[in-house]
Amino acid sequence: MKAWWDGISNRERALIASAAALTLLLLFYFAVWEPFQAQSRRLRQNVAEQRADLAWVRQAAQEIKRLNASAAVQTADNRSLLTLVDQTARAAGLGAAMKRVAPQGDDKLSAQLDAVEFDKLVPWIGVLERDHRVTLVSFSADRTETPGLVNARIVLGGRP
Repeated sequence: MKAWWDGISNRERALIASAAALTLLLLFYFAVWEPFQAQSRRLRQNVAEQRADLAWVRQAAQEIKRLNASAAVQTADNRSLLTLVDQTARAAGLGAAMKRVAPQGDDKLSAQLDAVEFDKLVPWIGVLERDHRVTLVSFSADRTETPGLVNARIVLGGRP
């Protein structure tokens, strides 16, 4: 190889050295620089997408907070929970069985129903939950001697 190098002219040596330098430069560009730049572009795009996702999540969180706040107002159809329970119980034919209704704090109340028809009680609770956004916190019922009638104690709460 040394003999060959010594045998070529200075102009050919310069041309070969230039070609080798250009080849090394192209190799560096395509093997190192371009992959680095492509990864950098992908990461920048990923960050932009994640920032957009974060903005959407923050907006959705604000919407959830707003809906939860408006749900608290709608819990009792702009009526107190006590009034709502009394009026819906009478409408469901449970007024005579309602023996005691007592508030438990700002957002709960307990009710005692004696000798109430179970087949009327359960749909009434379903209407409270579905139509009036009232949550059944606890429920207990004891059978009476009359078939189909129960003595029930319930705790109801407005949804936050």
